[in-house]
Amino acid sequence: MNNSTWKIIAKNTFTLFNFVNIVLALMVAFVGSYKNMLFIVIAIANTLISIINEIRAKKIVDKLKLLTEQRPTIKKDGKSIQVDPNEVQRGDINVLSLGDQVMYDSIVQSGTIEVNESFITGEQDNIEKHPGDKLTSGSFVVAGTAEAKVEHIGDDNFVSKLQREATNIKTADAKLFKLMNNIVKYISYALIPIGALLLWSRFRTEPDTTTAVTSTVAGLINMIPEGLILLTSSVLALATIRLSKRKVLVQDLYSIETLARVDCIALDKTGTLTTGKMAVHDYTPIDKSFETALKAILTHQTSENATTSALKQKFLKNAKFEPTGDFTKITDVIPFSSERKYSGIRTNKAEYLMGAIEFITDDKDMIERVKSHSADYRIITLVERQNSTSTGDGPGGGPPLSASEVGEEKVRQDPSRAKLLGIVRLSDELRPTAKKIINYFYDNDIAVKIISGDEAMTVQNIAEKVGVRDLSTVNLAEVEHKDYPKLVKEYSIFTRVTPSEKKQLIKALKKQGNTVAMTGDGVNDILAMKEADVSLAIGEGSDAARRSSKIVLLNSDFESVPSIIDEGRQSINNLERSTSLFLAKTVYASLLAVIFLVLPFSYPYMPIEMSLLNFACIGFPGFVLALEHNTERIKNRFVTNIIEYSVPIGLTVTISMLILSIVAELNGFTKSELTTASVMITFAIDIFLIYWISRPLNKLRGSLFLGIIGIFAAVFLIPFLRNFFEFTYLTANGLIITISIIAAGFLIFTLIRLIIRHLVKRLKFIY
Repeated sequence: MNNSTWKIIAKNTFTLFNFVNIVLALMVAFVGSYKNMLFIVIAIANTLISIINEIRAKKIVDKLKLLTEQRPTIKKDGKSIQVDPNEVQRGDINVLSLGDQVMYDSIVQSGTIEVNESFITGEQDNIEKHPGDKLTSGSFVVAGTAEAKVEHIGDDNFVSKLQREATNIKTADAKLFKLMNNIVKYISYALIPIGALLLWSRFRTEPDTTTAVTSTVAGLINMIPEGLILLTSSVLALATIRLSKRKVLVQDLYSIETLARVDCIALDKTGTLTTGKMAVHDYTPIDKSFETALKAILTHQTSENATTSALKQKFLKNAKFEPTGDFTKITDVIPFSSERKYSGIRTNKAEYLMGAIEFITDDKDMIERVKSHSADYRIITLVERQNSTSTGDGPGGGPPLSASEVGEEKVRQDPSRAKLLGIVRLSDELRPTAKKIINYFYDNDIAVKIISGDEAMTVQNIAEKVGVRDLSTVNLAEVEHKDYPKLVKEYSIFTRVTPSEKKQLIKALKKQGNTVAMTGDGVNDILAMKEADVSLAIGEGSDAARRSSKIVLLNSDFESVPSIIDEGRQSINNLERSTSLFLAKTVYASLLAVIFLVLPFSYPYMPIEMSLLNFACIGFPGFVLALEHNTERIKNRFVTNIIEYSVPIGLTVTISMLILSIVAELNGFTKSELTTASVMITFAIDIFLIYWISRPLNKLRGSLFLGIIGIFAAVFLIPFLRNFFEFTYLTANGLIITISIIAAGFLIFTLIRLIIRHLVKRLKFIY
């Protein structure tokens, strides 16, 4: 077994609750009441099930990760080859291009690239790297191509050290798990002092050591919701396994819960609404140098994206570029960047820029001229700008501009020096299932926001075709002072958005109280995906995008998203019901443990009887209900619903046990009669809760309900089982008292539940 498997075993075995169970089992063994150790068998079973589910889920996730794992490109003997990440050695030359994540601390040897190091610096600006500059593992390439010498590998890498030292790594906002962990934490704090005091009080009231110890153990076992964490992790692990069959890789288990609560989804057009594939529809040459300039730019662009692939397929497929005239000497290459939204080349006489017209020039007439050609297509514009001098100097006769500086100065300084060479219109391939999925979001009250770097009309037309109902659109390139909270309220489609602006839009949506999911496939989506509550990456997208996401659609099929949401909803809805069972027991067990510290009565349960109640009324129905198909919309009332069920039931059992203890003392009940009546009353109230949370009864829930009644009927009627669990036949008087308390319990529950619901509503306590 590898280290990860051992870690899973250790994590589930060496827990505080397991330690407590072992101590309690040893206490019972010490006094010779061995059959009251049955609870330790249940604890072992819980641990084994949890380990098996996690290891099974991990193996499936590991296999799926192999399909998405980046295989670094290494240059050997003059050839570029892809290798296993573990085969890379110090000194190897790593070839990096657009979309790659830097896997090793390296030093640039040749080429120029731009990288995003926001995870280190917190700054969103891209940093240009030249030969001799250091590359930090974990950053990602947003423009250009370079060769870098590997300096560190494995645990010596910066990102590996960061992960070891980090104490607050951002995970999905899993409210359910926070609730569970808080419950476990506070009960853990209370167990030791309550246990010590309870043991002391039992020695004062019980007739012998065996009864005192077993009563104490029963009280503490009751307090431990040991199956609760197991149930939660198992349900999500099984959801991970089911999703893997749909080619969905869940990289963060808790993200299933978060996605179930999503009420707003931000979609990047490319790769989600469209397949990410493009084709040249037509083109309009305006100057005779159009094709030559376009081919020159494409030839010198080493990084690939959907646009350049489509252009190369059209203009370079059948002919090799033969440089002539001004294009015989290229002095600089401007790689494509999501921030710049264009690429280009620089010659001795001019700059040739290809991309989004708004980002190339401020010439309003030229922009309007280009937009008149847009219709339903993405427009790529080719513009020439003459240099300020024929010697290739920069603006004002200064030194030549670097690739990153071009665009800060160029056409915007002097629009009159720009010349439109031609226009290319490209068409996006729509996903055939996009309309169906968009309708699913609307039908499930999930707001849809389209965030794209493309031109407004193109995005709006595609959104209309796939069924987006709110087509209110804003071009962020035209908004001078961006009030993001106001923008996300007023618009549903955002165009000409830069990566940093995408992040700000997601931030604004979250501040409005939304649980936001973000989908994407490229490096321009990463900042927003990391900011979102849960992120989904397209499998065919960039490696950096996949590594940054919580969930990866391996087959790049956006149709899987509803299935993921449904899995999350099933998990949360069913856990809500099951958790009510576990916490009802914790409520009454904790209250009784404290109350019986001061009351001079016998504790009403024995460990073996609690093991029966825990299995039949909590563990068994909890697991059955947790696995039932249930994809109803999450209404953000998880905690509220649990409180409205578990607290009234917990208080009802507590009050019923107090009444029974007083009446039993007055009527001279034996210890066996007391525990038998206690189990009967608790069972009746628990079965009422199971019925209440299972409504309306269907075939599965009805069978479960009858099965639980059958278990208790067998235990009370079959002599062997009755003797094993130390039950006895009650006298007529004892039976009347028990039935009367059960009837009173139903009335008490109804009254307490009304009070609790009123308090919850008045305090406006939700989720």
